[in-house]
Amino acid sequence: MKALKMRQISLKWFVALAFLSLGILLVVGYTMLSLNYFVNGMDTAIGRNMEKVAQSYLTDPATAAQLFDDYPVTSRWGEQPQTIQRAFAQPPAREGVLYKELDQPNFLGRPSAVFFALRFTTPGGDRFMSYQIIAGQVPRLLTQHRGSFRTLMWISLGSALTLGLLIWLVMRRVSRPITALGNWARALNERTLNNPAPNFNYPELNDFAELVRTSLSSAQRGLEREHRFLRHTSHELRTPISVVRNNVELLSKLQEASGQQIDLRQLQAIERIDRASQTMQHLTETLLWLSRDNLDTLPARPVQLDMLVQELVEQMRYLLRGKDVDVQITTDPHSIQLAEAPARIVLGNLIRNAFQHCSEGDVSIVQQQNCVRVSNSVSPEVDEHREDLGFGLGLQLTTQLTDKLGWRYQNQQQEQRQIAELWLQPLQR
Repeated sequence: MKALKMRQISLKWFVALAFLSLGILLVVGYTMLSLNYFVNGMDTAIGRNMEKVAQSYLTDPATAAQLFDDYPVTSRWGEQPQTIQRAFAQPPAREGVLYKELDQPNFLGRPSAVFFALRFTTPGGDRFMSYQIIAGQVPRLLTQHRGSFRTLMWISLGSALTLGLLIWLVMRRVSRPITALGNWARALNERTLNNPAPNFNYPELNDFAELVRTSLSSAQRGLEREHRFLRHTSHELRTPISVVRNNVELLSKLQEASGQQIDLRQLQAIERIDRASQTMQHLTETLLWLSRDNLDTLPARPVQLDMLVQELVEQMRYLLRGKDVDVQITTDPHSIQLAEAPARIVLGNLIRNAFQHCSEGDVSIVQQQNCVRVSNSVSPEVDEHREDLGFGLGLQLTTQLTDKLGWRYQNQQQEQRQIAELWLQPLQR
């Protein structure tokens, strides 16, 4: 996956390379086409000259030989110049067809010599005609050919440079508003969402920016509604939870004061109500802390973490009544600058979940420096109901609260043990 990301190319460079490749392909193609037309034109011109020489030879051979001494005409192929005979392995076989050979080191190199041969028919029999262009002799046709080829190469190079410059200007013109759109989108927050989107020069980019702003505004309004709901619901729940808690305590005191034998089933029902109300109280407090807009204003003070862990363990021991569970606590004296209320909530949730979902076995609580590790045995029948209030919502809210506070937290199951680890960080001012 990492290698795939490294091979990715940005859209801007992809479009630029695509246009540049297409431009270079067109320039090279048209250059080769122009060069081909140029060479074919030269061949046609020489062929036309040789045709005129042949016609002049048919009319007056003596005069043609004097006027066109560069085009030797012979009755036998062996009488042609040695350079012509070496250039062509065999004499021209077909009558009226122009034959050409190049003395060229490679395909891209300039030929050092060009040889032409022609066979034509006269009343006296077949005749052979030849013509040669040698670089050292620099005849007029070669000079024109060399200058035209150089001009063609300069035109091709200039076209490629011009195309590259135009692509660079176009990409610069297009990439600036796209970059500005990206920077504007990254800088959006709840304070700037209500501001109108700036002008990005192109209607498509302006429409996309408005779509982004509208979508984020809708999401922000949804988050605000969720926060308001959490705050209001949590505040409204505190009163009935307090009433339930107070009446449970009152009911326990009334039973103690009456001096009568307490029915075991009534006692178990009261304990279940007490545990459920405490769970609701912890969850409500967690929701209230999650709904706070700014955690930087939390009051911080030195907290003795080992004593806090032991205190929370004693408060939660009622969850182990009637269970064959062994609790092992290992603490290390350590003081840390913390907001105590959210620390109590998070640690309380972890300890309560361990006690609540361990029916037999042991619970291990280890505190070293600012790290607290809570692990407990998990039986198969308890593991089937992991999505209840404790393992589901409670730990999910704990994860959200630790993320908001910037504390490192992980919770995982290894074999038949549930292990939760929390690293509390000092509150930064």
